[in-house]
Amino acid sequence: MFPTLGYSSAGELTDNKIREKYSLPPNNLQSEPTDSTALGNTYISKDSDWIDFEATVSTSEDQIAIAPGYLQKEWTEEGRKHFHYKMDSKMLNFYAFNSARYEVKKEMWNGISLEIYYHKPHDYNLDRMLKGMKASVTYNEKNFSPYQHKQLRIVEFPRTQGTFAQSFANTIPFSEGFGFIAAVDDTNDDGVDYPFAVTVHEVAHQWWAHQVIGADVLGATMLSESLSEYVSLKVLEHQNGKPKMRTFLKKALDDYLMQRTMERKRENALMYNDGQGYIRYQKGSLVFYALSDYIGEENLNGALKKYVEKVKFQEAPYTTSIEMVNYIREVTPDSLQYVIKDMFETITLYRNQILEVKSTELDNGKYEVEIEFEVSKYRNDEKGKRYYGEKVGDTLTYQTDDMKKPILSVPLADYIDIGIFAQEEVDGEKKEKELYLKKHKITEINNKITIIVDEKPIEVGVDPYNKLIDTQSEDNRRKL
Repeated sequence: MFPTLGYSSAGELTDNKIREKYSLPPNNLQSEPTDSTALGNTYISKDSDWIDFEATVSTSEDQIAIAPGYLQKEWTEEGRKHFHYKMDSKMLNFYAFNSARYEVKKEMWNGISLEIYYHKPHDYNLDRMLKGMKASVTYNEKNFSPYQHKQLRIVEFPRTQGTFAQSFANTIPFSEGFGFIAAVDDTNDDGVDYPFAVTVHEVAHQWWAHQVIGADVLGATMLSESLSEYVSLKVLEHQNGKPKMRTFLKKALDDYLMQRTMERKRENALMYNDGQGYIRYQKGSLVFYALSDYIGEENLNGALKKYVEKVKFQEAPYTTSIEMVNYIREVTPDSLQYVIKDMFETITLYRNQILEVKSTELDNGKYEVEIEFEVSKYRNDEKGKRYYGEKVGDTLTYQTDDMKKPILSVPLADYIDIGIFAQEEVDGEKKEKELYLKKHKITEINNKITIIVDEKPIEVGVDPYNKLIDTQSEDNRRKL
């Protein structure tokens, strides 16, 4: 729409095979975190940093035009409607304009004007979106910092412009197909209320991008997309309970594993990701959710709160994923420092599976459960080559007890969930009931443990909620 300053790489060929054909060097989207020039720009815009925003937008007489900021004045002139918007604080050089024959739903809540601009027939999920707006603001304000605006708007746009939502300062354009016309099945336990979940994610961007914005270097989107998705998962956990989180975690895991097989350039570790969606969204959400389980939600959010206080609305040089991870590292106990390495600094994958299970009823009515399971993990370099040590080229071989096959693994001192489950009836429906869930320190590939539970078990699992990145998670659980 407008000219930009300097050179933009947006139109460059990105496929390195095609670039090679034309004698062009490989194309990487972002610079290394040590690039001092790149640290001077946010990954959102190289034209400017924090800006003063004011705009007058004209549109058809029967429409409402919307831009970030607060409406100062509206008037009709020569058959056209005019809207004057102005933001009362600095914002990123990142904004959108929308115009349509909108209906408007508004609610004043905790001093914030919550507003949804929508096409008249598309009122199916407005309450879900309002609920998501409130839940996201509540979680982010409680754990990180105050919301910086007095208004929060969702604005519908048609599917012809795409199926996505995008968060600008106090204004979130939201595709009709991404929530407004979604048919959510409240009767399905495994169903995902994605108008609510997506709203939580997009509102979280008012903190993770519009307060904390990363430099234009590798790993920048971990500070925005991964953290917004983490907030969405934690809000869903608090709303629905931990047992139902397996639906979300399993989908994120499967999507990550599938999409990485189609990588044509390189897969970096999360904190050095090069902008690939499957890393910043799917892997990022898994990693932060798992980390909150390992070190505690309060500890993780406390570290993130200190980080936000340090870097929010900062001027150049801008923050990086390395700085954020260092805040997390400080609150991570020595016994779990390996989790930082596995989740952020390397591409680490597990191969965990249940081998054998036996349940025996005891004289006192309790049940003795014997579980045999395997745990192994490996690492990939950026081209997908597998290795088993601290660096590429290291190889360590372990042998299973039965000596039938060799199993390779990075040396293990890992804390992994072992779970035992029963079934209970709630309101006429059969639900999973957790009899036992505890982290066990695993130092061997082949493991046998015995656990006593109070009720008859029907299923056991190693990492049963899929918190870890396991290449074949279907065999993490076994029914008795």
